[in-house]
Amino acid sequence: MSLHRRDFLIYSGLGAVSSALLSVASCSNKLMATNTKVTEDEAGSEDDWEKVRAQFNLDPNYIHMAGLLLTSHPIPVQEVIEKHQRELNQNPTLYLEQNNSQLTQEVRNTAANYMGAKSSDIALTDSTTMGTALVINGLQIRENQEMLTTEFDYYSTHESLRYKAARAGARVREIPLYQNIQKVSEDEIVDTLTNAIRSETRLVTATWVHSSTGLKVPVRRIADRLAEINANRTESDRVLLFVDGVHGLGVENATMGDLNCDFFTAGTHKWLFAPRGTGVIWGNPRSQAAISPTIPTFTRTGDWGGRMTPGGFKPFEHQWAQAEAFRFHQQLGKSRVQERIHSLCRQLKEGLANMQHVTLYTPMSENLSSGIVCFDVDNLSPVQVVRQLRQRNIIASDTPYSPSHARLTPGVYNTPQEMEQVLRAIRDLA
Repeated sequence: MSLHRRDFLIYSGLGAVSSALLSVASCSNKLMATNTKVTEDEAGSEDDWEKVRAQFNLDPNYIHMAGLLLTSHPIPVQEVIEKHQRELNQNPTLYLEQNNSQLTQEVRNTAANYMGAKSSDIALTDSTTMGTALVINGLQIRENQEMLTTEFDYYSTHESLRYKAARAGARVREIPLYQNIQKVSEDEIVDTLTNAIRSETRLVTATWVHSSTGLKVPVRRIADRLAEINANRTESDRVLLFVDGVHGLGVENATMGDLNCDFFTAGTHKWLFAPRGTGVIWGNPRSQAAISPTIPTFTRTGDWGGRMTPGGFKPFEHQWAQAEAFRFHQQLGKSRVQERIHSLCRQLKEGLANMQHVTLYTPMSENLSSGIVCFDVDNLSPVQVVRQLRQRNIIASDTPYSPSHARLTPGVYNTPQEMEQVLRAIRDLA
């Protein structure tokens, strides 16, 4: 690929990837205009998705079903990274001084546009773990208050809560979120979590999409119930809702206003295809005063998001190229992406549910699931399932929890034909 073409793509301001993306974006605009659910044929052809797939330098000899861990950069993102690397290597100090403030703000602007928020409410981090730690460590909490979490929240959330409790003298209380994943309902999740709230509860944590089972939590319903609880509380006693959103952002067609939580954090180097080592925090303006910065910032915008953005010298080319990933997703269309990933997961779940030697854990309901499918195969451990699939050139993963399950996570670069190949391989494991 020539330097001339690369620079053209970068400086176009849209990160145009090909006429295929324009076709997909056109379909997305039609969907948003009609605001109705349509079939795949109406939304766009399989040819369009094949052209989107071509934007990823993925090894064609494998079926890639573990993108929830780490993404392949699409060509527009990779080219922006390379462009910034060249400039930094040629004249590091000058390029940094002339561009850092503008490019950092551009990332916050594109993130805000994608998330349906204001850039002043967006902070930039390097991962979900960093974002989680910054929010929880910065929480204003008294010794007589508690933080409520569930058994199924992520390790980084649990550890951040433990560290905060040790420093602040507050308490952490952990509860089960549901009794049986195969019978779970939205009502059970909302009732279990909110009924556990006490007068001393200051923070509630939630994981939007669980990487352990694929369960999607009804965040908005929890937020609405908390609003009722908070109606008679003072500001320092309000129950705040923190959401680890890493496995929903880049899949679900939702804005921060739709979720209406208090704080939201996500790494963007997974479903969003942003450079490795990038992430975001969003703080609801109504609650920002409850969180103070932990790491000094180099961002001089004076707003909450700027103050919460850690300073220090970092892989600037990766942080700056984050904006291109948000543009890439916007071109695809959030509704198109959600429908595509849900469709591929639906295909997997329906196929797995019909196999006698397989136990499916991810709910069939799309209100309770997203882009992760978890299952077990009789007489095989999850690690053995992953190994045997890898022998068939299928890259899956196993969940690092107890109990552990085999896990499949299709992306926009996958096809229905690949889902059938994966299902055939699992069928052969009987």
